[in-house]
Amino acid sequence: MSFLFLFLLLVASGCVSNNFKYSSRDTSQIPPSSIRTFQLLPGETSICTEDGKPVIRMFSTTMCPHCRWINETFNGVMEEYVKQGKIVAYHWDADIGNNQFTPEKESTVPESEIAWLQKANPEMSVPTYVFGCKYWRVGNPYENANDLDAEAAEFKAVIEKLLLEVNSTN
Repeated sequence: MSFLFLFLLLVASGCVSNNFKYSSRDTSQIPPSSIRTFQLLPGETSICTEDGKPVIRMFSTTMCPHCRWINETFNGVMEEYVKQGKIVAYHWDADIGNNQFTPEKESTVPESEIAWLQKANPEMSVPTYVFGCKYWRVGNPYENANDLDAEAAEFKAVIEKLLLEVNSTN
């Protein structure tokens, strides 16, 4: 009986939540920079969208130290743009098949998503980023300098470019 009371007290106080919350950092004060390390995906000229919003993907694994280094920054930038209704974002932990941006715990990455990883990075190493099915990058070029702000700024620069392109075609 006391366990039930303690559990209800924790839920009521907000210490236990049924809402999924991924780990992210506040990147709202970091302005976009320029695109330096992302490349155009060969053969892709149009931007993939869902509900008119560019689709942003990160492929990582739970054991990858480079993925863990960038995790909160990537998630923070994506959260900022998703909350504004500007993009759709996926962050796939490929080793366990889970999308960090859903409350459900998936167990497999859909084949359609794996196809984008393979197209951008046939070796399928992580982290791999595919922004709008048009821009891609493997790795974290600012990691040696431990510059998460530079990573966030470039993510924002690519997203802003995609948004300009999507809005100019609508």
